[in-house]
Amino acid sequence: MNLPNILSLSRIFLTVPIIIFFYKSFYLISLIIFIMAAITDYLDGYIARKKNQNSDQGALLDLLSDKIFVSVLLIWMTFFFDSLLILLSTLLIVSREITISYLRLFLVSKAFSIDDVKADILGKLKTSFQMIGLALVLISPYFSDLVFYTSATFLMLSAIFSWATLLNYFKKWYENQN
Repeated sequence: MNLPNILSLSRIFLTVPIIIFFYKSFYLISLIIFIMAAITDYLDGYIARKKNQNSDQGALLDLLSDKIFVSVLLIWMTFFFDSLLILLSTLLIVSREITISYLRLFLVSKAFSIDDVKADILGKLKTSFQMIGLALVLISPYFSDLVFYTSATFLMLSAIFSWATLLNYFKKWYENQN
């Protein structure tokens, strides 16, 4: 297993200490671990390109790691915080992630390349809003409700961008059907 794939897998495993440290009220440590995990999302692709270690397996592992990392944290936050915005964001984002995963598999099975189903600029924007929103939630106990509601707003914006990217995948799927 190469370093980019190890970095992708680390994102999945880092969800556990993020949640544990948060429960123990070590919010800053939880945030630092979250930031480390979020950085691996950038580093795995960067290192794979730089060291010519790109592979279909690595690209799919990166996508799977992203889905698990974000979905687990969102589902946990839904149960931990009493927030309709987080609940709605979670429902929208997780249902989109499941749908996108299916569509990507379908498109690849129909001879689309992995490059055809990678995230576009809108997907990267969605990820940025998600990471900012999740990070702000993790440190929100240190601050006023304004920080928490700002984080929930970022998550809702990411949910909106998530569904916009889903429409792009449906378009590719529809074009493949005709």
